[in-house]
Amino acid sequence: MIIQSSSVYYNEKFQPLQLEITAGKIVNIMPYNTVKADKDYGDNWILPGLIDIHNHGCLGCDANHATVPWVKQWMEYLAKSEGVTSTLPSTSSCEYQQILSGMKNIAQAVKEGYKGCNILGIYSEGPFICQKYKGAQSWENHLIPTNEIIDEMLTASNGLLNYVMLAPEMLENMDVIKYCCRKNIKVAIGHSGADFATCDKAHQAGAVSFTHTFNGMSGVHHRNPGAATAAMYFEDMYAELIGDGVHVCFPVCKILAKAKGKDRLISVTDSVAFKGFELGKEINVGGQIRIICEDGVGRMPDGTICGSANKLNQILRKEIENAGIDQVTAINSVTCNPANLLGFGHRKGYIKENYDADIVVMDAQFNPVQTYIAGEEMI
Repeated sequence: MIIQSSSVYYNEKFQPLQLEITAGKIVNIMPYNTVKADKDYGDNWILPGLIDIHNHGCLGCDANHATVPWVKQWMEYLAKSEGVTSTLPSTSSCEYQQILSGMKNIAQAVKEGYKGCNILGIYSEGPFICQKYKGAQSWENHLIPTNEIIDEMLTASNGLLNYVMLAPEMLENMDVIKYCCRKNIKVAIGHSGADFATCDKAHQAGAVSFTHTFNGMSGVHHRNPGAATAAMYFEDMYAELIGDGVHVCFPVCKILAKAKGKDRLISVTDSVAFKGFELGKEINVGGQIRIICEDGVGRMPDGTICGSANKLNQILRKEIENAGIDQVTAINSVTCNPANLLGFGHRKGYIKENYDADIVVMDAQFNPVQTYIAGEEMI
């Protein structure tokens, strides 16, 4: 199959090109109109498929409470509605056995196979949190991470656990971070009140990223720098950003983008169970009331932000059009940067020959016109 557009994102530039796709791979990249195309997408953007590494759920369920049929529905929804071709189902602080159950069902869905977004692993965003910066997560179910807990999660997930968030100030030492690194699990700092020195120790132990930077962490102060300062300071660490203008205002989104540059910013949705529902609706999620506000952000009755109904394609639009983040930095933040963080940059996240044919075609409003996963049309 040959697809083409006048605006293919290749080598960090939009160029008129055509792509030959065979057996799920991009096998040839040629000048526009070299041969007759099967699909000509005109001026629509052709991008690498979007990758959302921080994604809790949608349509009334989440990763903690995942069932096998719902996981398959979830992955199809992401591909069709957002152009997301790869993701990490993300757990949060919850009763521990419930988290393990969710991980088992996600792993079972992967084993059975399905049509839709690739599951590249599982992200444990909870329960390794601190109390002050717990946000909407359940402090009652928090745990201090140990090697044994990590092993239990690896077993439950059938080895899919590959990204873990923790609050490093809760640790007696940084040995569990080193253990995760030995198990090829990436470690992020988040839901944390750590000061800069503690973040530095976690960084030296192997932590590589920060979870939804500015949200759920100690901040920026000229005499008492916290985790958000560390996120901007360490040039070799990635920083997640919920760039919707609500979780983080647009000027601060741009500041973080400038600090991290085109290779270390990762945009995420942090979307939760109420994504896909009507805005303004009040729903019960796990026994707790959540209000889907008109800005697309969920809040608890006391006003605490508790996740979002964000779609990654629209976060990309807002970052470019509203925050003024340059196109390359914004696009890389939803494509190659998450792939590189997780160790998949050798075959995903780029439009390159011999890479997986995970591709999204977007219109001028950033809506997916077509999503390809391993060269198969999803829409």
